[in-house]
Amino acid sequence: MAESSPPVDPATAVSGREGETSDLLLERLAHDLRGPLSPLQTAAYLLRRPEIEPDQREELLSIIDRQTARLSTMVQEVSDWMRVRQSRLVLHRAPVAPALVVELSSVSSGVDVQSQLEAGLDDLAIDGDVQRLVQMLSTLMAFMQVRACDGPVTVRAKAGAANVFFEIASPGTHWASGEREALFAAAETVPFDEGLGMRLLIARAIAAAHGGNIIASADADGSALIRVDVPCMAVEVER
Repeated sequence: MAESSPPVDPATAVSGREGETSDLLLERLAHDLRGPLSPLQTAAYLLRRPEIEPDQREELLSIIDRQTARLSTMVQEVSDWMRVRQSRLVLHRAPVAPALVVELSSVSSGVDVQSQLEAGLDDLAIDGDVQRLVQMLSTLMAFMQVRACDGPVTVRAKAGAANVFFEIASPGTHWASGEREALFAAAETVPFDEGLGMRLLIARAIAAAHGGNIIASADADGSALIRVDVPCMAVEVER
């Protein structure tokens, strides 16, 4: 079993103690980047052997494709995390329909999602960065899908008085003791996507940059649920 990576506390980054955070981040990078680099080095070495069979070559090329994609995702995590620290995560805003955010996120996440859009959403818009909002919601969908053991992830969008609420539920699963409180407090020690474990923190930062919040909660039946709330505004809709 792989050694657990050291956690990174997001509160350290936003409080100004940048030296401590940088040390933790560098330590984590040094540990986790070995994951994709080792298979890449091995595959490159084996591909140089003249006696390699065609099927072995294809397998090694597949390994290179997978690990390169994983490495690219890790680099993107670092880039996004640095933008969080520099308050540059959300730069471009425009009115975005909540239903569009759900639709694009469902496609982007690549998981089986059941969407439920409640009445009243057509009259509201989020003043936000659609790309970042989709990144936030698709991350949460993918995270909950990893946990799901009883059907697809359910995503509900609800209209509030001044907010839009997104609820991502994982039927049949429950939070472990203390998990709800810790979920968005530090990077995952065992990342759900084999990345650096910062995607949930980045998702929370995206919500915060839009004036919103993310919390781990429970559905009516006790199943694990993540609730996102983001401020919205009324829009005129042609009838």
